[in-house]
Amino acid sequence: MGGSQFGAPGSFTPPAGEGDAGSNFLSGIVAGPTDTEAAQKVSTGGSNLKALAEGGQFAVNEQGFQAYIKACDFFIDGYDKMLRDVRVLAGAARMGGSTYAQAVAQFNATVADGDPEALIPNLLLMKRGVEDAREAMVIARKNYRETEDAHTVAFTALNKNLQGQ
Repeated sequence: MGGSQFGAPGSFTPPAGEGDAGSNFLSGIVAGPTDTEAAQKVSTGGSNLKALAEGGQFAVNEQGFQAYIKACDFFIDGYDKMLRDVRVLAGAARMGGSTYAQAVAQFNATVADGDPEALIPNLLLMKRGVEDAREAMVIARKNYRETEDAHTVAFTALNKNLQGQ
């Protein structure tokens, strides 16, 4: 098996009303931090992936795990840098004493962190979603290993039974 698996074939049931957690998660990342709805999708998608993994409905092998972790770490590191850069904008820059300069400085501060739909709250939502997705991958790898161990034990017992006949 390569990549990831959601439960036994045909057994996957997505969380009610949430749609496809992985699809929501990825579509939000592509849209970016300027779209509050997209940021919420990343946060919700990451949370749903984690819930699936915690419920044993999501497993990932080592190769898939490494790829997902690399992607999650790339995004988390990028979000940390973006947050540092955007926090600089949150403080009204000294752009001169004119009314226009003060208005531009205030606008930049508002866009950065002036309301719940600003860049910083959206970046934090997205980062939380990616962190949850990363945790989901750790749990999913554990799920995969436990499934593989259970299969090994079952096949060993089956082999013993066949040899004893």
